[in-house]
Amino acid sequence: MTHSLHAPVLASLIIIRNRPEFAPGSAISTLALFTVERFGRRQARFHVLHRAFHRRTPRARIIDDLCAGIAPGTELLVRMPQIDEHAHRHQNATGAAPGATDLDLIQRQLPDNTIVPVQISDAQLVDAGRGLGLEMADAWSTPLQRKRRAPEEAMALWAIYTAAYCRGAEAKVLFAAFKAWRALQDARPITF
Repeated sequence: MTHSLHAPVLASLIIIRNRPEFAPGSAISTLALFTVERFGRRQARFHVLHRAFHRRTPRARIIDDLCAGIAPGTELLVRMPQIDEHAHRHQNATGAAPGATDLDLIQRQLPDNTIVPVQISDAQLVDAGRGLGLEMADAWSTPLQRKRRAPEEAMALWAIYTAAYCRGAEAKVLFAAFKAWRALQDARPITF
């Protein structure tokens, strides 16, 4: 059996804020955690956690609750936010230290997990998601659409990693399993 670069449990995390991370008034508005658990050579189980938050919900509570739901040993992909130049210039001008990032807090809570920060453009994420048949938020989407599509962004982040680090046959099996799971999810009745 060849070694897989896809961890037995691999999760991808998207954090959406109402403003860039260190901008005044910035708060986590939505997060999506997409988890893939491999078992056997050709089987996988998929799970999505999608939560929205009030702007006054403390960041520490959001991160605590998120980390409490991530199993020990899970490898975690975290999309890094794009740097807001205005907020960065403001920090440099005032001499204010930026403080801990969301990633810093997650790493403190999950010291034994492998955490992989990923910097990727919106266009790359959209292309990866559309390649899987996902309806993606794009540059013209409203903030509400972007929040609603956070799970798809997390799935696309996983797809980019899988395509880059898994052997062709392994990636093909994982993507086929994902598409089957996704079809079942889409076929579920909407509850009111």
